[in-house]
Amino acid sequence: MSAPAEQAATDEGAPAAEGDVAEEATRAPSSPAVPWAELPGAPPAPRRPAAHQRLGAVAFYFGYRAVASLVVATPLSVLAAEVVGDHPRGDAILFDPGGLMLTELVRLAAVAASSLAAQLGAGALIAAALGLVPLAVLLVALSQCGWLSAQALGGRAARALGPLALLWGVALAAQVAAAALVLLPGMQMCAELLVLPRSRDIAAIVVAAAALVPVAAIGLVHDLARVALVDEQRGFYAAVSRGLATLQAAPLAATWAWASRGALAVVALACGAWGIHLAGVGTGPRVAAAFAAQLMALAAAAYLRASWLAAALRLSDRAAAPGP
Repeated sequence: MSAPAEQAATDEGAPAAEGDVAEEATRAPSSPAVPWAELPGAPPAPRRPAAHQRLGAVAFYFGYRAVASLVVATPLSVLAAEVVGDHPRGDAILFDPGGLMLTELVRLAAVAASSLAAQLGAGALIAAALGLVPLAVLLVALSQCGWLSAQALGGRAARALGPLALLWGVALAAQVAAAALVLLPGMQMCAELLVLPRSRDIAAIVVAAAALVPVAAIGLVHDLARVALVDEQRGFYAAVSRGLATLQAAPLAATWAWASRGALAVVALACGAWGIHLAGVGTGPRVAAAFAAQLMALAAAAYLRASWLAAALRLSDRAAAPGP
């Protein structure tokens, strides 16, 4: 055998150089080429950034949600202005003891329910669809360790928008179908079997609460699939499979992480509404205080949402890690 051939055979069977191993070990955990845990002598996987380490992305996400909330609530604000706009105390009269003007506002809203529902529904759908952009940016920021350039952040977020939109549409349709399968027969049974209005109201509340269970379960799997889709640049079916596998690997941890932060977000929004009630919606500083209370509640809800997505990324990593 010639000397070049012998050298080629020797190089082919030789182990990789230390520099090559180090280069392979620095690949991201989601790299499809070499699994992180299978690399010989690989350093520990980098810890995912927490929500407080990505405050810029969280602020972008919060800013969009605040603006979208104002836009979606515009029809209700216009209706309230038509009812109490000329009163010297403004909207503060809605919170007077007895709730006379608030009852009148609800009555007028019921009369215009069809038009209001169409406007609010269309506005909410458009806002949710456009909200996939800041959500993708937030997910990319939470999934990548270290410093991120705007170009890299925008590129990864843009590539994820198509699959995210498909995932959002399928999850929304599944949630509507699941809620309808519980609500329609449940409400019909309440109307047929119960005579007293109070009993029917209580039973309707119970049915509505039961309908929230499958809707919440679909929402949980949806978030876990979103995390896998953006983090690993997966397709629709692979992302859903990874989300289901993550939930199956740690059902209690995933449910607790999602439910606890969701409950805190509801408490924050309720405190914001109570702050508006305490401040009164009159003029001058009271309006500013009420607006600040609402913004603080929305900011807390946005941060808790980011904290849940960061926890979902860690759960996905734990589910993908090979067992002992």
